[in-house]
Amino acid sequence: MTFEHLPTIAPKVLYTVGDFDFTVTMLSTCIVTSALIVFAAAVRIFCIPKWNGDHRHTSVLRMFLEWAVGMFDANSEDLTEKYSGTVGAVYFGSSAFIMFGILIELFGLRSPLSDMNCNIVLGLITFFAVLIIGFMHKRAKRLTHYAAVIPLVTDCVVPFSMALRLFGSVFSGFLIMDIVYMTPLRNLLPVFLAPIFTLFHALMQAYIFMFLSMNFINEAIE
Repeated sequence: MTFEHLPTIAPKVLYTVGDFDFTVTMLSTCIVTSALIVFAAAVRIFCIPKWNGDHRHTSVLRMFLEWAVGMFDANSEDLTEKYSGTVGAVYFGSSAFIMFGILIELFGLRSPLSDMNCNIVLGLITFFAVLIIGFMHKRAKRLTHYAAVIPLVTDCVVPFSMALRLFGSVFSGFLIMDIVYMTPLRNLLPVFLAPIFTLFHALMQAYIFMFLSMNFINEAIE
């Protein structure tokens, strides 16, 4: 087994237009975002009216969505209080992107979360959420939080620490699965290992991102 074909940290460039490089992770981002928009529209247009008209109707999709929405609602209400409506929706969308962004590896595409740029954007969402909600809740008193150097540094480090944690977790998982595909059992082992490992990894990273983000917001409003 050799490691010369393992993916590099920098994503592969598919084509270049002028000074703009379109990478494989950008392609994955477009696919995941488009799929989520289409899925959300389909559920809203076709499923929700049907479910509202027949409360006794159950399906795997309905139970999963109700469980997911209920979990985010409960966590956001406990941790972000009156801001739960906005915070819950934002992090439901972010976590859905993280989950499906990792699951796309099952189709042989590189996860957009294995690109550091994508993770920095997700980290900045939490940074600005903490900043804005903190000022909305405490107004001028929030400025005293930044009177000391340590709280200022801590808040500025938040987007980068979250981005590095998410990037490290996703890229290491991406490498592990690539190594599995290089083993002598590459025609058998991935069939059982890849779906279980990728699904567990996707759910875990989506939940951790949501939980950490809401805890940072909780600290800002306490």
